[in-house]
Amino acid sequence: MGSSDPATSQLAQQRARGIRTALIIAAVVVVLRYLPLTGDLFLFSKIENFAYDIAFDTRQPRPPSDIVIIAIDDDSLLPDRLGQWPWPRDVHARLLSRLSAARIVAFDVLFTEPDSDHPAADARFAQAIQQHGRVVLAAYKRTRADYKQSASAKMPAYPRPSGGAGPLQPIQPMNFTPPIPSFAQAAAGIGYVDIEPDSDGVYRRMLPLRVGYDRHIYPHFATEIARLAAGTSPEQVVKSVPDSHLAVAGRSIPLNRQGAALINYCGPTGTVPRYSYWAVLTGEEPTDVFKDKIVLIGASAPGLYDIRPAPYPSHKRFFLGVETNANIVNTLLYMPPLKDSSRAAGALLFALLLGTVAGWMVWSSSEVVGPLVGGLLVVLVGLPSFFVLFHLAHQILPYGAIVLATALPVGLGIYERLGAERRMMREQFSVYVSPDVLQMLMRNPDMIREGRQREVTLLFADVRGSTTLSEKAAPEVWLTQLNEYMSQMTTVIFAYDGYLDKFMGDGIMAIWNAFGMENNHAELAVRAALGMLARLDALNQYWEQAADRTPFRIGIGLHTGEAVMGDAGSDQRRQYTAIGDTVNTASRIEAMNKELGTTLIISETTAQQTEGLFELREIGEMPVRGRSEPIRIFEVLGEKA
Repeated sequence: MGSSDPATSQLAQQRARGIRTALIIAAVVVVLRYLPLTGDLFLFSKIENFAYDIAFDTRQPRPPSDIVIIAIDDDSLLPDRLGQWPWPRDVHARLLSRLSAARIVAFDVLFTEPDSDHPAADARFAQAIQQHGRVVLAAYKRTRADYKQSASAKMPAYPRPSGGAGPLQPIQPMNFTPPIPSFAQAAAGIGYVDIEPDSDGVYRRMLPLRVGYDRHIYPHFATEIARLAAGTSPEQVVKSVPDSHLAVAGRSIPLNRQGAALINYCGPTGTVPRYSYWAVLTGEEPTDVFKDKIVLIGASAPGLYDIRPAPYPSHKRFFLGVETNANIVNTLLYMPPLKDSSRAAGALLFALLLGTVAGWMVWSSSEVVGPLVGGLLVVLVGLPSFFVLFHLAHQILPYGAIVLATALPVGLGIYERLGAERRMMREQFSVYVSPDVLQMLMRNPDMIREGRQREVTLLFADVRGSTTLSEKAAPEVWLTQLNEYMSQMTTVIFAYDGYLDKFMGDGIMAIWNAFGMENNHAELAVRAALGMLARLDALNQYWEQAADRTPFRIGIGLHTGEAVMGDAGSDQRRQYTAIGDTVNTASRIEAMNKELGTTLIISETTAQQTEGLFELREIGEMPVRGRSEPIRIFEVLGEKA
């Protein structure tokens, strides 16, 4: 309006406030994600787990070439085959003889109690383990320590590196329950099979090592398999632990602050090749299939296996425990190590910068372009960032921080930006127009976007003898009465869709067609003037009954003509108003009431536009101060019957 948009300075202040708010929101999100106490809040973990799962679920499966599973399946449990579990352990001895060419054989089965019904079978199995020489067995962690455990029954451990245990989590070694001593002594390695799920029950990470209170380091089942398969010594595995890394087969596996490593799954359930225990035992599967392979033996039959949900929502997250261990081995030996950068300073700084820039972009340009560019930054940079870094750099970003630090400032900024002008209109015009006109302005803000010249009808009203009235009454009484009058007149003006431009002491200025919405603006203005007089009569009757009130008269003048409508004023205060000769003329016409002893007079242009609607008395031409030519005026007597 005029040379600038409405309330330009207010928009500039709101823009600065919006950019500042974006920075604050992004900073708060990043700090919350970084702090240990708040970093695992539900909202962060929900977003990050979802992205992690989608990344795996949409990636092509990568079956390992030398890791296989022999499944204790339904076929093997049939009564005419091996029958009900558990089987006599010499069955496993027979299986080992079929797997003599395998690089590693790992039993994802617990043998923590001797078989009292078949003691000879235990001896044969121990002998088979010893003869094979490359068998890894499983241990598990009890909830309570067994302090009566003999030294020979303790789980084997790695030496502690000279630099300390780094981020490894502590454990009481007496909590471990290894296989029975004859099996443990014969095995090439033993590791614990315990693994903790994330808060949503999905297994995404594991603890490859734990440090005992005896200062020794204990390996996970999969860690021991990978170590033996790669020919890595325990000393080599733990040498980088102080630096939060695990070393296997010349590869460095990063550990997070809790000593956990992310599992880089090779695919959904069934990706790791699986063979039936019975088929292998009976020779249906040739032994060459397992030559130089890492073989994990575990349950797949319902009722035997443990379900460990994996990040594959399209497969209902179904995953076998033995498959989880196979994937951990594959992660340690072959898959690209995933780096947990969820609390890395660089990743969190990226979230802060992106959120600040995106929030700034919302306010940096026009009302449409700014929110569009800010939204595009979220969609094209923020949302894909996790998946780009996951696939290209094998990094896990603090996706919750990135999404929230960008989406919240942008979302709030878009809401504020797209609604800013309308809210300012509501603030600016709610006291000047009727609710219906205000709603129309909110829907069509272009009506007042810039200064325009249009035909309007202006109304000026003034209280007669107000100076004398104010001197007779107490100030607070006169002010109260004047407010009662103004309130009633405003109600009438709004009822006829007028724009209340201003109060001038006890005077009123109102405009019709201020926004170019009324074709019958002259008629509406005259009807409003008659309504004001009728309302004043009612007020005077009320005031006559009050001892501290004095009835009074007013004069009203109306004129129709061209005026410039726009937002005028200073940077500190602006108002939408009419400017031009028409305004001055309307004010002069109202003042003529004093000379003529009339109450409501209108100009010839107003009379022409309301012809036939009202009873008029022509007064004649009257000189108007500031105009070279006189103006013809009429007194309005009322509506025609």
